[in-house]
Amino acid sequence: MNAEKLYSELKEDKIRSIYYLYGADEYLKQESYNRLTGAVLESGIKDFNCDIFFGGEVNVDSVITAANTFPVMAERRLVVLKDANRLTAGDEESLLSYISNPSPYTTLIMVGSSVDKRKKFFSSLGKNNALVDHSPPYENEMPKWIKWIAKKKNVSISAEAVRCLVDIVGNDLGSIENEIEKASIYLGDRQTIELEDIEAVTVDVKEITIFQFIDAIGNKDLAASLKKLNKIMDSGMSPLLIISMIARQMRLIWVGIDTLKKGGTDSDLRKKVRLPTGAFRNYRRQLKLFKEAEIKKAFNDLTELDLKFKSTAVDKGKSLELFAFKLCGY
Repeated sequence: MNAEKLYSELKEDKIRSIYYLYGADEYLKQESYNRLTGAVLESGIKDFNCDIFFGGEVNVDSVITAANTFPVMAERRLVVLKDANRLTAGDEESLLSYISNPSPYTTLIMVGSSVDKRKKFFSSLGKNNALVDHSPPYENEMPKWIKWIAKKKNVSISAEAVRCLVDIVGNDLGSIENEIEKASIYLGDRQTIELEDIEAVTVDVKEITIFQFIDAIGNKDLAASLKKLNKIMDSGMSPLLIISMIARQMRLIWVGIDTLKKGGTDSDLRKKVRLPTGAFRNYRRQLKLFKEAEIKKAFNDLTELDLKFKSTAVDKGKSLELFAFKLCGY
């Protein structure tokens, strides 16, 4: 099962006897650990009903003994085995008998890094639905996780701000939480995080805005292009870097047009451009907005701008604005 399935079960007060938490997303894994321990130790004398061990440091017989001990004035006891990835083959073999017949009064939580489902130990855990995968979410899953984290902070977040966070941070939920925490403090009495709030509290504003500008250019959205262009120019970003970024996007669009014209599929195109899923979907739409002649014209104009910027005192901001007007069809 994954983290979402686990949280759903806990909401229904379904607590299993054994869990093995694994995966690369440490934020989600810690969230699952916190929820599980809170659910198991909800009542009773906590100090007498919780044992924590560390793989590689403990004899697993001690873990099994603790797991077979009845809880004190509570429905369940909790036994935690951290660093379970450090268990030896012998340790895993010793735990197999307990996994096949766990105590109904104990929840054993093992926390590791990865699993090998070919091994008997993990195969047995899998048959008992004890494996909980905490792989980083896919890009298209990020909006719901971002909204979920915002809700934990008692705020909401706009769709634009969500997209911006994905552009900045990707699928690192720990970093997402840090940015939302900063934005929620910045809000003051307001309850909704907007794009401007993310831009205000994030260090990499220049990097955020340049990609938004390039996206707007690719969409032939003149209003958004000019708005973002003004921001990156005000931030002091090099006009030559802006030209380079526009040229890169035009090159990607040209590759797409050429690939499709020659009978290539979306799969062929993905291999060539290597864009994340969400970015690829938007890029795919952009291909329909341009013709080869427009791309060639854009390259010629960018080459001219590059020469002017390097050799004359031309107003670079105005020149880039004029380029945006032409490219967007005005």
